[in-house]
Amino acid sequence: MNKNNQKKNNFINVVSTFTKDNIKTIIISITVIFFMFLSYQGYLYYNVNKLNNLSISYFKNKEIDDELISLSEFNSISNQSGFYSILSKLELINKYINKNEFDKSIELYNEILLSKDLDSNYVSIVAIKGAYQLIDIVIKNNNKNYINNINNFISLIDENLDNYIGSKNELLYLVSILSLNDDSSYKNNSELLTLYENMMNNEKISSTIKERVKKIHEFYIFI
Repeated sequence: MNKNNQKKNNFINVVSTFTKDNIKTIIISITVIFFMFLSYQGYLYYNVNKLNNLSISYFKNKEIDDELISLSEFNSISNQSGFYSILSKLELINKYINKNEFDKSIELYNEILLSKDLDSNYVSIVAIKGAYQLIDIVIKNNNKNYINNINNFISLIDENLDNYIGSKNELLYLVSILSLNDDSSYKNNSELLTLYENMMNNEKISSTIKERVKKIHEFYIFI
């Protein structure tokens, strides 16, 4: 195995390890938080509008086992406007990702993120979830075609919301690493190293995120 192939394999191994150990947990956590927000609003909306056809269709469709019928129903609801349209699009995104239809998922993410029905808080958390999912996809498929989409999602995370500062910086760090030509360029990338130092010194970023980033940093510094 030549030197370039060994570097490539090292790169793939470290980001794959990060994905296996962390990204799934991150995505699940973000999904749970987001759906807690939306479900509470949906619960209130549902109680106020118990005869609303979209709300009834959405909750019934959650229980459908037939994949084709489920997709059809969620597509129908997603073409409407309002709260349940967004929920249905999120359901469809997960279904398309499971089927490796990534472009369809990105299209739906963009529709949600450009929606006038969500404030900056919801837009930020959807963008965070989408960015982590795309990083996972890039790593698993060794395909950098979605890096621009990841950067677009990151740009929509509101910097004025302290709760999301850590996630935004971690995403910027990860996508910068994915954009490297090879492992050795990490040590010479002043922008990436500055981003790392700023994260370590930022009191608004959680120790959990700092520890994840530190492990990756140390791998590249000492290889």
